[in-house]
Amino acid sequence: MFFRRKQPIDERLERWRSLAARLELSDAADVAERIRRWLDLDVASLAPIFALHRDGLPTAYLFDAVSERRGPSGVVTVVRTICMVRSEDPIARVAFRASPRQDKVLESLQASRSGAVRLALPNDPAFDADVSVYARDADGVTLLLTPPVRAVLRRLLVERAAPDVSLVVGERHVVTGFAGGAEGALETLEQVLADTLSLVSLLPAVQRAHDELSPDDLLDLG
Repeated sequence: MFFRRKQPIDERLERWRSLAARLELSDAADVAERIRRWLDLDVASLAPIFALHRDGLPTAYLFDAVSERRGPSGVVTVVRTICMVRSEDPIARVAFRASPRQDKVLESLQASRSGAVRLALPNDPAFDADVSVYARDADGVTLLLTPPVRAVLRRLLVERAAPDVSLVVGERHVVTGFAGGAEGALETLEQVLADTLSLVSLLPAVQRAHDELSPDDLLDLG
């Protein structure tokens, strides 16, 4: 009698399937190449990819970016779990990146790679001590960092305690990524998704409110 050997269960994929069923996500493997193009990703694979569609909201893509790195001890597989919200309408006119506060030398390197500067926010020293925001247009991004936006950024980048977390805001997308693959990563992803969607709602509203200010209002703010 012959017995068929059971195939090993990929626990990471099983956790993804469970999340997809709970949140009613749809399979989005067909957009892998578009995601690579949108985000300029050079990784071994993007899988699995799921999409969250809700009436009145931009589409959120949730996926793992899996790459391999060679080192002295051999090949190491690196998994980065990513939440990307893509909108047809502009989210922010000015781009910026944000991450938990780092050593000043590392922050300088981060900024120099893209010709950005680390924003200083002396009016909110607690936020400034916990979160680093990098931008080329410092004035334009500072206008977006209202108290509600800063509260979401701090929750997303600090209070969630997602490992190696970072955020990128572009004109039509907001991307949050963190070191994934481990048990508990997708529970963190659900929280990250909620915060990322909050930013996608807040940032255009802040921009519209600023656009509606009169010259006298701007003088008062100065």
